[in-house]
Order: sequence, then C-alpha cells, then structure tokens
Amino acid sequence: MANERYFNTTGFCRPEIHYMIDPLRNQKNIFDLIKKEQYFTIHAPRQTGKTTLLHELAHRLNKEGNYISVVFSVESAGYRSITEEIGNRKIIDSLYNASAGYLNKKNCPPQPEKYKKKLTLENYLIDWASSQPKPIVLLLDEIDSLYDDVLVSILRQLRNGFQIRPKRFPSTVALVGLRDVREYKTKVRPSEASLGSGSPFNIKAESILLGTWTKEEITELYSQHTKDTGQVFSKEMINRIYELTGGQPWLVNAVANEIVEKILKSDFTK
Repeated sequence: MANERYFNTTGFCRPEIHYMIDPLRNQKNIFDLIKKEQYFTIHAPRQTGKTTLLHELAHRLNKEGNYISVVFSVESAGYRSITEEIGNRKIIDSLYNASAGYLNKKNCPPQPEKYKKKLTLENYLIDWASSQPKPIVLLLDEIDSLYDDVLVSILRQLRNGFQIRPKRFPSTVALVGLRDVREYKTKVRPSEASLGSGSPFNIKAESILLGTWTKEEITELYSQHTKDTGQVFSKEMINRIYELTGGQPWLVNAVANEIVEKILKSDFTK
C-alpha cells in the first residue's frame, strides 16, 4: 500500500499529508509577543517555512480559543502601478477570502461589498475588531511584495491602529516577508536616511529570523518516514545531507524526496 505522507517541496506543509516537524517548537517568543499585544516581524529567505509557521500559528491560536487569528497574503497588491485605493481593496479582499479558512462565520470580518464606510484597511480592521469578543492576531504574509505609496499606506494604517488595540484594532500584527521591516524604507525612499519620528517603519517590537535545521531536527523529520515505512536514513546519510544542505528546510525535504520517490521509486516495505 502506498505511503500516505510524503516530503513536501511545494507550498506550506500540512501534517496530515506531509512529513514535518512542529514549526512553533522553538518559538516561545512569538507567544510572549502575542500575550503582550505587540507588533513584530518574521523574516527569512524563501522556502524556509515561514508560511507553514503562520498557518500552524493561526490554527493553534483559534483552537486554543483565546484569540481570533487569520493568515493572509498581500501579494495581490504587489505591483508598482497600483494606486493606494486599489491596493487597500485588494488587501481587504484577500483578508476576507482567507478568513473563511480559519474562522466561523460570526468571527469573520465584514463582507467588503456590503461595507458602508470608506474602504480602507484601517477602517475595516477597526470595525472588525470592535465587533469581536476576543483579541485578533493578524498575520500578513508577503508584506515586502508591496511597493512605494501602497506599502507606506498600509504600514501607516497599522501604526495608527496600534494606540487603540485590542478593543478596536487587532491586538497583534505580524508582518512576514524576506526582510526586516526596517529594510523596507530603502525600497520606498532609498535616498532618504529617515522618514521622521512618525515613520511607519517604527511599529514593531521585535524581528524574528527563522533559522535552518539542526542534525537532530533533520533526524526527527526523517524518523517519521522510517516509522511509516521502515526505511532507515542512516546517521552517516543524515550527516552528509546536513553537510550538503546546511539544514535549509526545502533542501532537506527535496533531498529526501529525491531519494524516496525518484531513486527508490517508493520501493520499500514496512
């Protein structure tokens, strides 16, 4: 019988079909920042597990029942020619569409088509948070895909809401991308050293850089496959894979997938 789980090399990981280790295992600081109602950033190169971590975090927070949490991508507004008005609308639509995958209907934000006020992200988040009995933890993925005035506009609106959280604005906002938020200003205005004391880039309490995996973590990942199939990754093989990949999560999965699916063609028995 074919094995039901596999080593994932596309998209975020899902524990029911992918081999994976808990992305929140070493992230106590994230839960501390949420408890303290802080804004923070998570950054790392591509394919290092950012989106997997976000999905796991949102589902865990919602399951525990103390917060309302949604992950959504702002990438739909990530092109240079876009106006602030259209950028706000695309980001709001993305948030609304994503919320159904995390929340029940009563906790979802309002339908953008039925929204009566000026449709800005700030107004939308104020009305959503004001209608909810629990604090909102908002996780914005691909934040550094935004350009110029749209990026500044979104950050300023999030900064404006900081003073009225948690009753009238998300209590915690995480900005997730390839770079730390302070590096965004060179993307917007590279010729200026500062945007002033009201800079929208001064909104985060901490930056969290996701690291690579250790040999022990690679062993933990591969042992799940061994448990399912009986196929053993020797200590020597794991050492060599660590040497070749540096513990980069996508590479670790890709090498295992190449061995299991391509070289051995899933030819193993338990």
